[in-house]
Amino acid sequence: MLQTRSRRLRDLDRWQASGWLTRDGINALRAEFEAPRTSIRLAHVLAILAAVLIGFAAMSFVAANWQEMSKLLRITIILAGLWALLALAGWLWLGEHRGFGDAAALAAAALYGAGIMLIAQMYHMDGHPPDAVLLWGGGTVAAGLLMRSNPVLAAALVLFVVWSLMETLFFETVPWPDRHVHWAFLPAWAVVAAGFVWTRWWPGLHLLSVALTGWIILQPYQFATQEFAPHAVVSVIGLALMAASIVAGPVIDRWRPIAGAFLIYGFIIAYAGAFALQFITDQEGDHTLLLGVLTLCAILGALAWAWYTDNRGALWVAYAVFSLEIFALYIKKIGTLLGTSVFFLMAGLMVAALAAVAYRLHSGTRARARTTP
Repeated sequence: MLQTRSRRLRDLDRWQASGWLTRDGINALRAEFEAPRTSIRLAHVLAILAAVLIGFAAMSFVAANWQEMSKLLRITIILAGLWALLALAGWLWLGEHRGFGDAAALAAAALYGAGIMLIAQMYHMDGHPPDAVLLWGGGTVAAGLLMRSNPVLAAALVLFVVWSLMETLFFETVPWPDRHVHWAFLPAWAVVAAGFVWTRWWPGLHLLSVALTGWIILQPYQFATQEFAPHAVVSVIGLALMAASIVAGPVIDRWRPIAGAFLIYGFIIAYAGAFALQFITDQEGDHTLLLGVLTLCAILGALAWAWYTDNRGALWVAYAVFSLEIFALYIKKIGTLLGTSVFFLMAGLMVAALAAVAYRLHSGTRARARTTP
């Protein structure tokens, strides 16, 4: 789990007070944590932003439609720029300027996409637009794997997400009753995941998790909004991830400490399905209160587990989801004020009881800590 510099320094003070480290060790670690690194990182961030701007400039140049140039000249410009950027990336990597090399490779990927649009524009190709994005993403992920460039792999993941959204929401020609889950996204996602594991870029796991979470939540919306089963499946998937985090957390953390993140993403997926069940599929509100009680119990259970395991990310997500759930229930059931007041009274008493139990557990833990020699 990532830590800020101030958090690390506070941990050093605590370790020193506990006598776990020598004075020399403390001084060495403090010097390491306080070492200035922002200049190099800022330069790399600015280089990546420059690459993105160059990519947009190239695509805008294509969109301007260069009528005064011949087709051969247009293609030559794109190919020359593409190979020049790839050569620049290789030269920068050989010179141990990895961050700037990644920026050049990212600009090359953007120019590759501009080339696809240019050729389609020149020859008036009227195919399926998502196919062009898929081709762009395929070339980008190939470049990312060959160059072992994490920013390029991340860009490929973004392109695959855009492709899936286009296929799912904007260019789907199949009628509503006959639509299917967009399974083709999963192999593309898996290729990027393999790339991140290969390069050992662990922050990429969060990008992968966000992309997969969004894909899972989105799939039921391809179907008629009144259908119950697709959103229920989403909730089951989320609950399964949460269960895996709780039951197999120690085993997962032996490879990488990601069981806590499993819990967070599973919780988000489970609640997204539950939210749809309550406020989208149940248009008449016949089962809203029952589903609301079950959802609140699940939220409180997740909150308690997050507190017990000191999972601060899950704790804040649980707080936010609890607030959203209460507000959404209030809005939907505002017409029956008496029933709503009883519901919120019960929910308030339940939360108050949970707070009392948590306080007693916390007090007991502190008492045992004081009496332990």
